[in-house]
Amino acid sequence: MYKNAFDCLVQGVYIVSSCTENERAGLAAAWVMQSAFKPAMLAVALGPTRKTAEVIEKSKKFSIQVLDKKQKEIGELFGYYSSRNVEKLKLPIVEGVIAYFECELVGRFESGDHVIYNGLVVNHKLLNPHGEPMLFSMRDWF
Repeated sequence: MYKNAFDCLVQGVYIVSSCTENERAGLAAAWVMQSAFKPAMLAVALGPTRKTAEVIEKSKKFSIQVLDKKQKEIGELFGYYSSRNVEKLKLPIVEGVIAYFECELVGRFESGDHVIYNGLVVNHKLLNPHGEPMLFSMRDWF
């Protein structure tokens, strides 16, 4: 049963990450969308106090990885633990993801309690054409 209309919105679960020479950070995010076709662009909404948001601000780049529905434990690791306290990124691409996108930051704007980062896709790859993306439902995570 749904608690409110927002619970009916269908979203995926993604790993959003960024790095500088000295720091790496990543988190699980559901608010990711394609923001343009030509050139290909993606946008992600993050809380501005998140470590990943801080690293994106410094590096001016981010990646988005599409989690497979079988990767709930990875989603929980990136979703429930802060990059300030737990080293989550062992490899640049998480094993088993369906696809990944590398983006250069081209714009940002504040949206309520989040910041929307808009990125130009500079590299992408489909890794598992038979995978099924993990879907986000508030009741499954909280």
